[in-house]
Amino acid sequence: MKIHKRILNLSAWLAVLAILCIPGTLHTEDGPLRTEYGFPIRFFTNYHYANSDGTIWFISGISLNVLLYLFNVLLIYTGIHVILYIKKRLTI
Repeated sequence: MKIHKRILNLSAWLAVLAILCIPGTLHTEDGPLRTEYGFPIRFFTNYHYANSDGTIWFISGISLNVLLYLFNVLLIYTGIHVILYIKKRLTI
């Protein structure tokens, strides 16, 4: 199977932009207060601590699961590839 670099690049950017465009899910019941972002699988977590220990770093309360990010890119890549394949088959 040939990998289309343009579609892969687009799917990687769409996975990153999903953090900004799609609202996150707020979890309050188990563990610390956190908001999870990502589509279709949540891979970016922002923890909301009451005491931030005086740190000014933006990334101090953030967790990024790279494996889930790559899985999101794979799912989006597959979705775009299927849509383009169906479009190609219908226009012939």
